[in-house]
Amino acid sequence: MTDAALERLRAEAARDDYGSMVRFARGLYAAGFGPRQVLRTCYGTDFPEEVFVLAEGGLWRPDLLARFTNQPWQLAVPPEHDGTQETPSSLVRTELRLLSEDPDLLPLLRITAAAPGKDDRIICYRLGELRAGRSTVFRLFGRGSARDALACGDGVLDVLVAEHATYVRALERQRDDPSNWGAGSVDDLEVEEARESLEAVRELRRQAGLRAAARRED
Repeated sequence: MTDAALERLRAEAARDDYGSMVRFARGLYAAGFGPRQVLRTCYGTDFPEEVFVLAEGGLWRPDLLARFTNQPWQLAVPPEHDGTQETPSSLVRTELRLLSEDPDLLPLLRITAAAPGKDDRIICYRLGELRAGRSTVFRLFGRGSARDALACGDGVLDVLVAEHATYVRALERQRDDPSNWGAGSVDDLEVEEARESLEAVRELRRQAGLRAAARRED
């Protein structure tokens, strides 16, 4: 990857053109950049440790109760680990809509509504908050406007831990309900699997905290 080729990719990169961001990220990886440097170069700010812990832990695991957006996550995973995929998921439509409404918002997760008829939630960072060194996350509903985004936590992993804990409690209540039998019933195995997923997310949060503390000491 020559300097001239990298500068051309940089000039072409735009957040509203997913393909151009992927090409730029691939060029940066080819030039020897790591995920942390790639995201800083693409978005003009450092990202919290939780982003890299999640990216390394496998964003597309079925046990996580969230769908990850294309940006920034695809750019945070090197090509050799199946990141920077050229074809975006359907979440790109939500990303582009919110970008057009408020470029400071960076969507991160879509959390499916727990009950029929309810709206999914979109969890976002704000680039301005990241530049100020804060990992605050903001929530809006899937059909809502960017102007409706409200602060909802201190980080992505806090949101995921809370979501998994709520899911475990819901399964436990359903399992213990006297009417829990027949098709669609919840058994002990399902509850145990949900608890294991909760503990896995808690461990990711613990790792992120340890790594962030270590970086502050350096």
